[in-house]
Amino acid sequence: MEKNNWITTILNSTNGIKSVEPSDDLFSKIQQRIQKENKVSSKTVWLVAASITVLLLLNFSAIVSKNKDKNSSTTTYLEMTVNKSNQLYQ
Repeated sequence: MEKNNWITTILNSTNGIKSVEPSDDLFSKIQQRIQKENKVSSKTVWLVAASITVLLLLNFSAIVSKNKDKNSSTTTYLEMTVNKSNQLYQ
């Protein structure tokens, strides 16, 4: 019984609360702040996108060339180690 009275008391404590209303010029202040903010130009956005693209292409070409060098060095090593005389026993 005490528990129910406590719950009811807590729920009734919010009855007198009024909702908060913002001032009339608050919306105009927010709009002015938004307009004051510095915006990034489209030229800057394109330059950043181009630089990222160039960076990705350079990384890709470096990986491809490293794989080519690795394959050619493996082939060269294999050619040097193969016995060219076809003599199994010496």
